[in-house]
Amino acid sequence: MGIPQRHLDQWLHNRKFVSLIPATHPDWIVTVSFYVALHAVDALLQSDGVRRVNSHDSRNEVLMNTRRYTRIWDAYQPLHDLSRRIRYLADPLQWITFEDIPKQVFRRYLYPIEESVYRLMAVPHTHVDIPLQKPGE
Repeated sequence: MGIPQRHLDQWLHNRKFVSLIPATHPDWIVTVSFYVALHAVDALLQSDGVRRVNSHDSRNEVLMNTRRYTRIWDAYQPLHDLSRRIRYLADPLQWITFEDIPKQVFRRYLYPIEESVYRLMAVPHTHVDIPLQKPGE
């Protein structure tokens, strides 16, 4: 089916934006990281010819119930939940700390999703960590 350029472009666009978000806004770093993952997943689904994804629920259903996407679902679902909790909790003391984002969000969830998407789409790539602004920058 080919690589869906629209989702690939949005995936990379959002990925660049994450690195521009100040350390004072870890909630937005997590939220945008989720949307990085979402567009990576949508690129894969479209590449695989999956056409019935038009909402979070339908995407989750496909990921949860398709063996090919098991590894993605295992990282995507907790990132989805974390993003929702952070967006709607409105309690800064409950947000993930800026210092925890590289390990708890990127390495645990986002990078494994991206690696799986690249592998399943058979697209060669070189992993690049997302640089974050240091506090005070």
